[in-house]
Amino acid sequence: MKACVLESVGNLVYKEIPAPTPAKGEVLLRIKACGICSSDYARVLKTGTYHFPTIPGHEFAGKIEMIGDGVDPVLIGKSAVIFPLLPCEKCTSCQRKQWAQCKNYNYFGSRCDGAFAEYLSVPVWNVLVYDDVIPYCVAALTEPAAVAWHAVRMAQVTRKDIVCISGSGTIAILCGLWAINQGAKKVYLTCRSKKKKIYIEQFNELQAIVIDDSFHDTLLSKTNGEGADVVIECVGSALSLETAIRSLRSEGRIILLGNPEGDITLEKNIYWKILRGEYSIQGVWNSIYKAERCDWNDVLVHMKSMYPILEKLITHKFELAECQNAFQTMTDSSIFSVKGMFINE
Repeated sequence: MKACVLESVGNLVYKEIPAPTPAKGEVLLRIKACGICSSDYARVLKTGTYHFPTIPGHEFAGKIEMIGDGVDPVLIGKSAVIFPLLPCEKCTSCQRKQWAQCKNYNYFGSRCDGAFAEYLSVPVWNVLVYDDVIPYCVAALTEPAAVAWHAVRMAQVTRKDIVCISGSGTIAILCGLWAINQGAKKVYLTCRSKKKKIYIEQFNELQAIVIDDSFHDTLLSKTNGEGADVVIECVGSALSLETAIRSLRSEGRIILLGNPEGDITLEKNIYWKILRGEYSIQGVWNSIYKAERCDWNDVLVHMKSMYPILEKLITHKFELAECQNAFQTMTDSSIFSVKGMFINE
């Protein structure tokens, strides 16, 4: 089969490798679409994966073509998305079924081979079959959509809430869409250009505010001089966190979702705002899977009606053979982009 193999930092190679065979309890997935996550850019171009060689890619959907022993044959031919975390099933977190908090997990695309390939064998436990009405490229957004859904649920958004999203990438926009879905009174995203503002405001009732010297005055004018009830930080940088804290009303709720690439420091007067405002701070990580309230199931239910809107997130589609061009294009600041997607027809 063909795959994009990361052989060293910056060296992503499109090549022929042996196709996998599903072991007992596994299915063989013909990968139809795989999103390029912001973490993929970092791993391919800066930090590397946990070992070389590695096939990146953890946001994917496809069709089940073969099954291993012990797997129900009814799954053959079904469309599926894959929860990319492989829990140890032994640690205390796993015993509580808190899979995202597993202490000894494996992970498709970083700790083991992922979905920048034509095929991948995955445990049936990680397989979630979905309705074929959802295009594969949109189904491949289930992983980031579930992360965003989890953050909005943890924020306990109500119909009275004004929500500010610090960030304007894929997950930030998804957070905004889910906040609207949950009945938020108003949702504002931060962005850095008028072009991005215009792009964001094509999504349902989302509004965007360009970050400039007048940003906070603009936000206050839209929130009766108080600030937002809920802020979801989606970038993981000191500037974004400061923006989030300064955007919140007294006794507001802040959700920390952005995954930082390095240390984050705060000025004393910003830290004081947390104390004086008596803010509630909630960290979130990944999403909930295989539980009584499963973020993945919730997302797939909403995708059935929302997929035309969600597809607008995908600004660039590539074939696997274009992997070098894909990473060059998606990291070129002169090219407007949001979500890149590998498509296997």
